[in-house]
Amino acid sequence: QAKIEHIALNIPNIPHESVAIGSDESQNVELKIFGTPRVFDFDIKDHIALGERHNWLDAEAGAKLSGSRFTVLRGQLARLHRALAQFMLDLHTEVSGYTEVDPPMLVKDAAVYGVGQLPKFAEDMFRTDNGFWLIPTAEVSLTNLVNDMVLDEKDLPLRFTAFTPCFRSEAGAAGKDTRGMIRQHQFPKVELVSIATPEQSEA
Repeated sequence: QAKIEHIALNIPNIPHESVAIGSDESQNVELKIFGTPRVFDFDIKDHIALGERHNWLDAEAGAKLSGSRFTVLRGQLARLHRALAQFMLDLHTEVSGYTEVDPPMLVKDAAVYGVGQLPKFAEDMFRTDNGFWLIPTAEVSLTNLVNDMVLDEKDLPLRFTAFTPCFRSEAGAAGKDTRGMIRQHQFPKVELVSIATPEQSEA
């Protein structure tokens, strides 16, 4: 039984048949374009340059407090960050019928195994010295709300949304995508989870 469980836990999710097969992003398939890309008559600055110019984004302070891959947001950027999360939560709950949840950010082994994060992504997560895991995404907590439960099909789909910090060690990540607000050890995110039957899943 232990061998079977070990094998099962190491089998990744199988991509949907509609997913394009390719070796890298150059083989991605473009399905739809919305609008027309804007053309600017000046050099476009990235979020790091803009953030530093206005003192909104402070990697130095983040490093002083916590080390690399932490960033302090200030002023209007911190306010925008908060406003976007509030807007998305209101949209999902008031328009799309999701139930807002404020879940734990520390979870037990079973919860992380339950969504397939363990054993494969153990090195990408943070673990406390008393056996909890910091969630890499609110999906872990939201999905496990119904773990080990028998649900009545007429009550499905259940739709949950949450705004939480997410914690990832980003083991092995390197290069240009580790600067600014990308590939951080801690970042907030609004998550959506639907608990549905296989027949409802694609919709």
